[in-house]
Amino acid sequence: MNDLAPSLNMNSSREFQTDQLRQIIRIDDLAMQHYAFGMASQASDVFTALKLVQDVYIQEGYVSREQCSGPCRILKQHYHEKTAVFVGKKQDDIAFTVSLFPDSEWGLPMDSIYRQELDHLRSLGRKIGEVGCLATHPEHRNGSQNILMHGNKIMLKYAMEHLELDDLVIVVHPKHERVYKEVLMFEDIRSGTVKSYPEVNNNPAVALRLNLDEIEKIFRHVYQNQAPENNLHHFLFVKDSTNIEIGIDQKIDPMLWNEGPYWRV
Repeated sequence: MNDLAPSLNMNSSREFQTDQLRQIIRIDDLAMQHYAFGMASQASDVFTALKLVQDVYIQEGYVSREQCSGPCRILKQHYHEKTAVFVGKKQDDIAFTVSLFPDSEWGLPMDSIYRQELDHLRSLGRKIGEVGCLATHPEHRNGSQNILMHGNKIMLKYAMEHLELDDLVIVVHPKHERVYKEVLMFEDIRSGTVKSYPEVNNNPAVALRLNLDEIEKIFRHVYQNQAPENNLHHFLFVKDSTNIEIGIDQKIDPMLWNEGPYWRV
């Protein structure tokens, strides 16, 4: 029986740490009243968003300036007609961005190292899309995760209601893995193998998935007893957020993104 005690203590400690992690998320409507989230509808916004991604990746050591072949981080999948670049703006300044790439004949960015794992989902008939090119401007980071959660909400809405995906997939650095698993309810894709990712300066990476068929039920179970400001189920699936509007009717044709002066070095 004594052999079980350390295990029980470790489990209790981990549960406490998980609860503390979830308490970090505080939805503050007052703090977000001057922010608006939507799909980038102008070439200038797409450029600014993807330049923010490149600048943050350089700052975090995911790429070097010498590796950057252009003024912003644009992938071939950005040119797919159903790819969406979402932005969070404070007045005219872009504070946040995330891209959502639907699976297609072009493949997904993470196929370069996780093709076998993604092919497993495809073989099950799952309709998948990859979350990528996520960045928050340093001047808008305050530790509350308000901006990130609003970005997650609009991205989820597009994935579930417009693309009708079964799974979201993402590649994250292992240092962020706990947040994605214990706060956002992602899970390993098969074995959860950590690999070196050449596209981000050979940083370690792990592939995760979010089961969209089950996610609303899972969030309700996990967050049902949380205070309103910490209740991600209520925020993501119940609350009407007036500062979030997909604006799919204003979506810019990706083939027009590189027109004009924005893309010139």
